Amino acid sequence: MQKSKWLLGLVVATAVGSLAACGSAEEEPKAQETSASAKQEAGSDASGQGQDQSGKPNTDGIPKVVAEVNGEKITKDDFVPLYETQYQQMQMQSQQSGQQVDEKQLKTQTAENLVSTELLSQEADKRDIKVSDKDVDKGLEESAKSSQMSKKDFLAAMKKQGMDEKKVHAELKTQLAIEGLIKDEYGEFKASGEDIGQAYQQAKTQQEQMAQQSGQQAQEVPSLEEMRPQLEEQVKSQKSTEATQKFAKKLRKQGDVTINL
Repeated sequence: MQKSKWLLGLVVATAVGSLAACGSAEEEPKAQETSASAKQEAGSDASGQGQDQSGKPNTDGIPKVVAEVNGEKITKDDFVPLYETQYQQMQMQSQQSGQQVDEKQLKTQTAENLVSTELLSQEADKRDIKVSDKDVDKGLEESAKSSQMSKKDFLAAMKKQGMDEKKVHAELKTQLAIEGLIKDEYGEFKASGEDIGQAYQQAKTQQEQMAQQSGQQAQEVPSLEEMRPQLEEQVKSQKSTEATQKFAKKLRKQGDVTINL
């Protein structure tokens, strides 16, 4: 929900979205999700401008309680940092595509991502999935490394997104608990030779397509054996994401969820 991991619920959002994270999870992923097109619902005109001068979206109309999940509240304070982060990502994409950001859809998707995260977190608590401080520290180091940052720079970047170190640790702990839950539910994910071969062909095709779009000659893709470790992790991560989305949908059907947007 980059996996680098779906950092901080920001992304169950990104994968489960996507969750993120988290399309809603099925549109994705929950992070990488969401299309762009319509107008903003509160405060935007036909040109789709609903942002303030800082480039952030207008969040004045967001209710104090965005959603309730089995009696637990998801607040505006929970919602806004994730929404602003995904909005900024969509803004960058819209500059390339020429499409306006569909803020109404993005709000709904962000709320769904947070709902999915909460449902999964609650289930992890029910199953008494444990995450130690050592696990969190290791996850933080991995997240920073995957972002090609030092731990200090990574935490500084997250703070700019409205998440201080305490919040980052809490969200990462939730993320790791959800990963433990999915492992408990489905076991270890494996990548077959066929899976890896398909992922390799997909990587080659994407490289060729990018070269065509840029009008440049495609760079030679490393051999399958050279890429095997990377492809294996990619396949297992994809399977984990798909399983997370599937399980979140199941919990959603069983749960008591109200979204107030």
